[in-house]
Amino acid sequence: MQRIKDYWKKNDVWILGMIIGSITFVFVFGAQVLNTTYTDWLLGGGNITENYLGWCFFRNSNWFFPIGLMDNISYPNTVSVIYTDSIPLLAVFFKLFKQILPDEFQYFGIWNMLCMGLQGAFGALLVYHFVKKKAVAVVGSIFFVIAPVILVHMSLNFALGAQWLILFSLYVGIKRESMNFKKSIITWGFVGFLAGSIQLYFIPICGIVFWGFFGADIIKREKVIHTLLMFLVYLCMAITTVAFLGGFSHFHLPKTTLLGQGSYNLNGLLNPQGWSSIIPSFTVYGENPFEGLAYPGTGILLTFILGTAFWLSHNICQTFMHKDKCYQLHEGNTGNNRLAFFILIVASFLIAVSPWVALGNKLLLKLGIPDWLHSIWLRIGNCGRFIWPVVYLAILGSIVWLEKKIPWKNVAVIMLVILALAQIIDEKWQLIQRKVQFGTDYRCEKRLEDEVWREWAGSDEIEHIVFASNILNDEQLVYSLSIYAAQNELTVDCFKSSCQTIRTITAKELSKALADVRKDTLYIYKESDKMQCNDTRMDYKSIDGFIIGTVK
Repeated sequence: MQRIKDYWKKNDVWILGMIIGSITFVFVFGAQVLNTTYTDWLLGGGNITENYLGWCFFRNSNWFFPIGLMDNISYPNTVSVIYTDSIPLLAVFFKLFKQILPDEFQYFGIWNMLCMGLQGAFGALLVYHFVKKKAVAVVGSIFFVIAPVILVHMSLNFALGAQWLILFSLYVGIKRESMNFKKSIITWGFVGFLAGSIQLYFIPICGIVFWGFFGADIIKREKVIHTLLMFLVYLCMAITTVAFLGGFSHFHLPKTTLLGQGSYNLNGLLNPQGWSSIIPSFTVYGENPFEGLAYPGTGILLTFILGTAFWLSHNICQTFMHKDKCYQLHEGNTGNNRLAFFILIVASFLIAVSPWVALGNKLLLKLGIPDWLHSIWLRIGNCGRFIWPVVYLAILGSIVWLEKKIPWKNVAVIMLVILALAQIIDEKWQLIQRKVQFGTDYRCEKRLEDEVWREWAGSDEIEHIVFASNILNDEQLVYSLSIYAAQNELTVDCFKSSCQTIRTITAKELSKALADVRKDTLYIYKESDKMQCNDTRMDYKSIDGFIIGTVK
């Protein structure tokens, strides 16, 4: 019993933060998504359907080496599960047990709750490091959990819900002075492994967090060699993990966007983009503006404003009154982190803004950059995501700022509770939307209603599906057929995934597939492409809104 008490006393801050994050998840997203056999909520289309189907195809695929490859989602080409954002870490783990798992199985609900829990845990640890008050740290963790930047991305792409990795990286960087070299090496290696096995964007984002602290150490000439070795371990572990999962098994070209699309807008930190019922949203230049979402929340803005008001009142009091009549401010202690935070903020900001700098709906500046750098920026794609470390530093800084500047002992906790409630109320329509989206008992409407689909599914002859028409723009059709294929252990020649290279290869090889038609394959045509259905070797049937070709 004493051992349990000692453990609780030592770890209660992050445990309580994790509990708060988990409870918040249930309130926002509902509990039924935690049912591993409930899969319909994942079949409504969009990235979350891509995430789920990526797991389904990966589960049904034979094992390859590297272990993250599968050939049934882009048959006969292989593609890594990395590029369906199916959280490779969990996909590989659960594939080991595919023989004993139920036919309908998903791990995404549990994953999302884990992400929210870890978000609260690391948020609490970060706050506690600076304020040394458990109650403030636990309450402060709420702001990390209800931040729009995590809620919006978690709703669109489950892998991007792992923003606790950024908080973890910040915490490791802050605690580097109290960690010995061996522990630091192991910890940063573990961060690299997690980033490489969850979502590729976290490799450079966590890397920038690391370089913030590394840059500070270089300037101060402190443990430079040790820090460089830690970064090399981080990078090597991340690259090795990606390689082991098949991320380099084919040349990957992500969806490229024009510069300025999906980047951070200069009004980002003050632009709610629909996440406030009080503060109006501002227009944003370009497409995918939510990728540059950086609004920390109305409660956090009020937290910073109140902290600033107390600080100003203190200085005014000291200027015009006797100092002994003025209240005393608590001194903040950031140790050697101010310079690291500054470097991190500047680096994140520059990458997130992109060379096309926009304010509101106006493009202010187009920086001329070398072709090689332009190519890299295009491959970054949604560079607005690199503002996330800045957002979390803003949340952390505002909480610590208020706690240090408030004149009354223990009042900070009460004010933070009020401000957290204010933010929740302000975000209520967005929270309700997610409750409806994920918490409602959703039943996927099957587009494939004809009895012949069951016959083909039960047949030992049919093994493949080829999209003879270009139907990738018809999301509903692609997902309907992909769901059918995944549920019946069939292959598809192409899939709506982030791997543009595979789609390009498939398009080039389509003519070969149609030249050498096979009896074990269903050939899918749009009804508008009826004129193409003239191969004398095949029978064509109009079924459920499109044409199916089979070899005679």
